[in-house]
Amino acid sequence: MTSQIPVAKLQDWLRDSLGSSLLQAERERDKLTTEIKRAVDSLTEFCEQLGRKAEQDLETKRSNRAQYRAAKAAAKLGNVIPTMCKDFNVPTVKDSTSLRNLQREASKLASEAARTREELLRQIRPYYILDMMTLGGNIDKIRRLGDELHNFLLGRGSILRSLEELNEKLETLKKLQAAKESAVSQRQSIEQKLTQTDLEEKTLRAQAQEVRGNPKITRFLELDSQLRKLRSELIRTGFSRLGRPIKKLLSISERGDYPLPMETRESAKEYIKKPFTTFLAEEEGYPRLKTLMTALAGAVSSGKLALKQREAKKVIERSDQVVSGNSLSTIYSSARQAKTDYDEALSDRDTENLVRQLKDLRKKGKENHRSQGELKAELQRALQNEDHSEEQITSLLHEIENSAHKLSGADLKVQLS
Repeated sequence: MTSQIPVAKLQDWLRDSLGSSLLQAERERDKLTTEIKRAVDSLTEFCEQLGRKAEQDLETKRSNRAQYRAAKAAAKLGNVIPTMCKDFNVPTVKDSTSLRNLQREASKLASEAARTREELLRQIRPYYILDMMTLGGNIDKIRRLGDELHNFLLGRGSILRSLEELNEKLETLKKLQAAKESAVSQRQSIEQKLTQTDLEEKTLRAQAQEVRGNPKITRFLELDSQLRKLRSELIRTGFSRLGRPIKKLLSISERGDYPLPMETRESAKEYIKKPFTTFLAEEEGYPRLKTLMTALAGAVSSGKLALKQREAKKVIERSDQVVSGNSLSTIYSSARQAKTDYDEALSDRDTENLVRQLKDLRKKGKENHRSQGELKAELQRALQNEDHSEEQITSLLHEIENSAHKLSGADLKVQLS
């Protein structure tokens, strides 16, 4: 039967499930660390006693060269090994990493102390025989305890490492849950802001519709639309394919390759920049435009303005239509009348206020629309973060279940809540 275990109670459940095997491993771990500390303290204490004994012999054995040399070497041994032990610490945190470090340090201390003993032993013999045997026993005990700790970590102590790894996964799970909660909170906040922008859009649309319902603004918008259509028609019929030739004409004139009167140059610049506005400012018969088109056709015909044959033919035909055929007369008269009506409508204070209101509403609408786009992009990222956190949690939860199963041998299902 599969056990349903809440993730918050999994650690306690595992300790109960592991029972005596876990307690035995913890007791053995504590015993080994305690014995290692006692062994190192015993080695330090013995070497300090040996050092004091050797110092006394240095005072009393001066007449005997061999004994004096042995005492001097023993005194050195009594100082060097305690210095090694001074940096040896048993960790208070008894996790697997700390225990592995302790095992390595114990083996290292035993090896270095044994090497130092062997280096000085030739100078000490045949004196201090019992002391050297005791010293060797203390060193061997530290080495043996280090080996026992190594074997423990590979054997019965592996249950502690497995439990630590599981606990690390549980801590990671907590962080992932916190990250998911943050992503959910962020997503909800963005959704609220999107709802506000949707309401703002409906409000702006309603306000704009109310403004457009006024007869004065309706008339103004009709005139504005008419002017836009006339502008498009002017560009299509009068200036289609002429923009580049006019720019080239202005360029060769400024370089001095083709003479143009100053007024014609200015007309060219204005028509390049604002063709419809410049056209509306023309007098009856649009003489400035005709002069410009005549100069353009002349430059093309004379070869001063180099164009492809088909393009040159089109420019000459279009110029002739504007200059001789008065092809833009209807557009001119309609546009002038529409502009007059437009200016007259805009001179009305109420219409002016309505136009300003409509512009403000359009501006707010654009800003709101931009905010909606940014929020939608943020929402997409937040959803991706939320999905990614969910995937990580699901995967880690499966790993935790497998680890708990290996430890306990029981079939279980870990629940998040």
